[in-house]
Amino acid sequence: MSGRMGKAGAAAPLVLEDAHAWLVEVVAGTPVPTFVIDAGHRVTHWNRALEVVTGIPAADVVGTSRAWVPFYAAPRPVMADLIIDGTMEREVEHYYAGKYRRSAVVDGAWEAEDFFPHFPDGGKWLSFTATALHDCAGRVVGAVETLRDITQEKRAEQARRESEHRLAEIVDGCPVPLFVIDETHKVTHWNRACEAIIGVPAPEMLGTSDQWRAFYPFARPVMADLVADGNDENAISLLYSGKYHPSALIPGAWEALDHFPHFRAGERWLAFTAAPLKGLDGSNAGAVETLQDVTAQKLYEARLSHQATHDELTGLANRVLLTDRLTHALTHARRDGSLLALVFIDLDHFKVVNDTLGHRVGDELVRAVARRIAASVREGDTVARIGGDEFVVLLCAPESEDVVAEIVTRLIAEVSRPVMVEGHELCVGCSVGIALYPRDGGDSATLLMHADAAMYRAKDSGRSTFHFFTPEMNQRATERLGLERDLRHALDREELRLLFQPQVDLASGRVVGAEALLRWDHPREGLVMPSRFIPVAEETGLIVPIGRWVLEQACRLGHAWAVDAGRSLRISVNLSPRQFRAKGLAREVETILQAHGGGHLCLELELTEGTVMHDPEEAAAILRALKGMGVRLSMDDFGTGYSSLAYLRDFPFDMIKIDRSFVDSLHRGRGGEAIVRAVVGLARSLDLGVIAEGVETEAQKDFLTREGCDEMQGFLFSRPIPAGAFLNLLRTAAT
Repeated sequence: MSGRMGKAGAAAPLVLEDAHAWLVEVVAGTPVPTFVIDAGHRVTHWNRALEVVTGIPAADVVGTSRAWVPFYAAPRPVMADLIIDGTMEREVEHYYAGKYRRSAVVDGAWEAEDFFPHFPDGGKWLSFTATALHDCAGRVVGAVETLRDITQEKRAEQARRESEHRLAEIVDGCPVPLFVIDETHKVTHWNRACEAIIGVPAPEMLGTSDQWRAFYPFARPVMADLVADGNDENAISLLYSGKYHPSALIPGAWEALDHFPHFRAGERWLAFTAAPLKGLDGSNAGAVETLQDVTAQKLYEARLSHQATHDELTGLANRVLLTDRLTHALTHARRDGSLLALVFIDLDHFKVVNDTLGHRVGDELVRAVARRIAASVREGDTVARIGGDEFVVLLCAPESEDVVAEIVTRLIAEVSRPVMVEGHELCVGCSVGIALYPRDGGDSATLLMHADAAMYRAKDSGRSTFHFFTPEMNQRATERLGLERDLRHALDREELRLLFQPQVDLASGRVVGAEALLRWDHPREGLVMPSRFIPVAEETGLIVPIGRWVLEQACRLGHAWAVDAGRSLRISVNLSPRQFRAKGLAREVETILQAHGGGHLCLELELTEGTVMHDPEEAAAILRALKGMGVRLSMDDFGTGYSSLAYLRDFPFDMIKIDRSFVDSLHRGRGGEAIVRAVVGLARSLDLGVIAEGVETEAQKDFLTREGCDEMQGFLFSRPIPAGAFLNLLRTAAT
């Protein structure tokens, strides 16, 4: 047994020498870098661990007052020195500003950390703690300072801060709007793009769990909250029903599309994706939500959808939307046994306005009428524009036929009121046809066809009125469709014929020309007059090829007749508005004249006032081109439309044709004489020729001759006759 053990194995007290040796062993053997200084600031202990950290052997510092040497370039107290001197409270801020603190573990001890750049491997970060040593009387007899190499920790912390800073810079600089929440649902990132799209600055969001405020007017989870909580699809479905789906790109992520009307930056459509964030151990660490502003795309889609289903000019439903709504209305009507009315509206005299004052005025008139029609029907009814001046109203579940009649009567009265357009007071009425479900048809096509047929009956009844469909009206609609079908083949089947009405010089009685008049020799119906088929040709565009055929045939025959007669001969051909506005008219006329013109043939083209007033500048250019080819120009039906004398003055016309209605009114006490006298006087002042059409009596002829009218045509001299008969007339007159 050691002599240091007392009775019963008790440890014997250490003598001073033993205690000192024990302390030396403890300090030397501890793995914590440690040094001790005495009250005289001499280093008494400098352990092996400290030698490794500082690179200074104990022999260089023990017994000296140079504890500062391994740490600083010039003499200055270390923290242990300040504790011994009792100046710690005063001087610690001077030497360790911002780097020190009282120890939370040892009373009276102080802690600090600092970087020492001259240490090996590019310098070291050291954390150090200095504690006073006291004797039995409580006097300070020295101090012990322990150090810890925290270089790797500091570098790791710096790397972490750099990584976080770099991530923050990447997130903030990313052009994709995004925000990040942690596992507690607090916002950790809210980038500039997110600020811009939503209008909420980052400081209002960062560190809060109020991300919902940026999107919704009431508290509720955003998609990122639901994803951070573990992707409960039931919760997602509850809040984003019909708008969400799992991401095809990111496992565990969800995508959605929604409308946000309350953003500070203005309403937006957003497509957003929320993806979970995982920690190193796989646990939930929050979520990131990216946003995409698809407002422009949604507005474009809405605009395309609106354009596909609405009339561009009026904003009303178009035929596509009307058909869709009619189909749905029929389904409800069949189920409920309710009434349904389809109202077909066609404006009266609209073509005169459009042809005379031009499409711009016509368009404004259509807009005004559309507003009036929409204001005349009930909320929930559909108003559609299906053609130039054609409208359809779908009246859903009217109480009775009388209610339909009441609505339509109010509608006609509203449409018939005068409307001011660009300084013109215009009056157009409307003719209305009505088909009822189930009485007049069980499907949309039949109802529309029957309402159309009833509308034509209303037009025949004097216009500005309405008619309900009756079965016999269907016969007329069928005939109209058959007429259009047959007309499409009339040219190919050589069914069209030209008749010629002689034009006579009133002074000499000589035939100076003829007007070419079109007839249709229908294989079943016989001779069809232009009043029946020309409107159909105009509506379908067939008037352009038909007009070309008339022009070519008239020039071919006229040239042959002029050669046969050995004198000048004028052939007049009517140009329809659509034919005049067709591209390449002047080039077409030039080609025909090159083939059949020349010699004694003079081609005269007759145009109505409305035809040339549609687009005055373009019309003037076309007329000048025609005049340059030697074509004569005649204004047909002068005085029956919205005349402008300025146009008559500025356009290169050669002749005015007095309409048959004015000639017919001569000697009937209706002011016909005054009108004809005025037209002749106007023509004389403008150096234009005058021809009267529809002359049927000697009295009419004598009056026209006295007033100075140049020419005439009409039954008094000859009805329209075939080409062969006209040639014989020319030959007879020459003998």
